[in-house]
Amino acid sequence: MIFALILTPPRVGALGFDPAQTEHQYPTGSWGLGVVVPDGSGLVGGGRLSWANATIVSLTMTLPNVSFTDYPILAVESVMAADGSVMQIAAGLYPTYTKWLAYGWYIGNVQATPQSYDWVLNGSRPIMAAGGRIFLSIYLSQGMWHYRIQDLTTSDEAEGEYAYSVPPRLRVTDQEVFALESYSTSNIVFAHMGNLTLDTLTVNGRQISTGWYAYGAWDTHHNPPFVVGGLGPPPFISLQEAGDATLVWSYQEWSGPAEAQPTVPLTITVGVPAAVLVLVFLAILISKRRRRPDTK
Repeated sequence: MIFALILTPPRVGALGFDPAQTEHQYPTGSWGLGVVVPDGSGLVGGGRLSWANATIVSLTMTLPNVSFTDYPILAVESVMAADGSVMQIAAGLYPTYTKWLAYGWYIGNVQATPQSYDWVLNGSRPIMAAGGRIFLSIYLSQGMWHYRIQDLTTSDEAEGEYAYSVPPRLRVTDQEVFALESYSTSNIVFAHMGNLTLDTLTVNGRQISTGWYAYGAWDTHHNPPFVVGGLGPPPFISLQEAGDATLVWSYQEWSGPAEAQPTVPLTITVGVPAAVLVLVFLAILISKRRRRPDTK
């Protein structure tokens, strides 16, 4: 992402990340591996999910055991409103930090080129340790959508509202409600992550049991209207169900070429035929996936 093309709102929070100061330090795209929940998915105890009637989407997760990264890593909750706007809240780890902080965004139009978004949290409390249990929620109250993020170990939290004209109903579609997202593809960063665990995922207090699917790389069978990250995940990251509706993101030993150090931005001069092939592939990939342009 070329940060000069993004409309960046003011910073929020003393520990916030300022894209304007580091616009040339990050790669051009993030990858995502997420959980998509279609309308009509099964609920624990019986019944079917109705996104049209959803007013609170909440989850508990256990952060991965990562306290160092070369590029940002985020555990992101997202919901799409009936008008196509997207609200997000996340725990994120950035370079030079050893603790995870809170981040949040509002994206008014995911189809815009270039996309613009508004920060609602930028490097805020709670300050979360690697491996900590975290609560995330996006919910409707008195006609306004709100967010809440809480460190369940320390009880420290941040709450607020999406102060925009967002409809009180969510879109009836396949919603990618949670994802692991990162600009880093370093196996050194992720090799000792343990697991990112989605312990519970509830809508209106009812836990999702069946019907969900993973979304990461190219998928010819699904096309949700919004997904986190524009690239497929690295080959050493997997998502599996561990039982009792618990989902686990983990590192799998990679047998490909060894990576001696964390990745860094790289500029390569290529011949014209190779460059054309790359551009055609990227155009096909971008047309398949609709993504949030991350500034991390």
